[in-house]
Amino acid sequence: MALHGLKLALAPPAWWLLTRAWSCNTTSLAPQPATGPVIFACLHRDIMPAIWYCHPARPTLLVSKSPDGVILINTLTRDGYRFARGSTGHDGHEGFVGLLRTLREGRHVGLAVDGPRGPFGHVHDGVLQLARRSGASIVPLTVHGQGCLHLDTWDRTRVPLPWARLVVTAATPLIIPAGADDAELADLRVELARLFGLQDEDCDGDH
Repeated sequence: MALHGLKLALAPPAWWLLTRAWSCNTTSLAPQPATGPVIFACLHRDIMPAIWYCHPARPTLLVSKSPDGVILINTLTRDGYRFARGSTGHDGHEGFVGLLRTLREGRHVGLAVDGPRGPFGHVHDGVLQLARRSGASIVPLTVHGQGCLHLDTWDRTRVPLPWARLVVTAATPLIIPAGADDAELADLRVELARLFGLQDEDCDGDH
């Protein structure tokens, strides 16, 4: 409990200091052919720089109901982000509904396609179903750069250090047709994994 309280207290100033010290292309989002709200999607590994890149769009972020989720909300609320608690999986109905409602209200959302528990690089079906139900495009975000600390966690978290030089790339939006059947969704899932530089069913390598 004491450790959780310490994290709650330290995370906001640490986030402020880090994001102001990174060199990252966050002045404007890359031009996108999509119109209307979009689903910003990243790997859980890249969640820190991806969240900061999306800052101008003020997306609603999908956040787990874990204690770490509370820390994330406490850290990012003051920067104008909104939040939906839960996940997009079979046990995350509340989170899925929250994101779907947000998109239908015309606002952007953001999530990690392999979160909140992995395995690393595995694109869960929730993001595809969310795009199909809402009509919003998926904008895959990939992160490259130097000066990151690599953590030994399931998601291989990359923590950009103060001198990090980062480039976040937004791929061409991926549209999921409303009438897509299971076979089409499976193909689109593989395509989304490819946009992240992954083989969706074989993510054991260092990407």
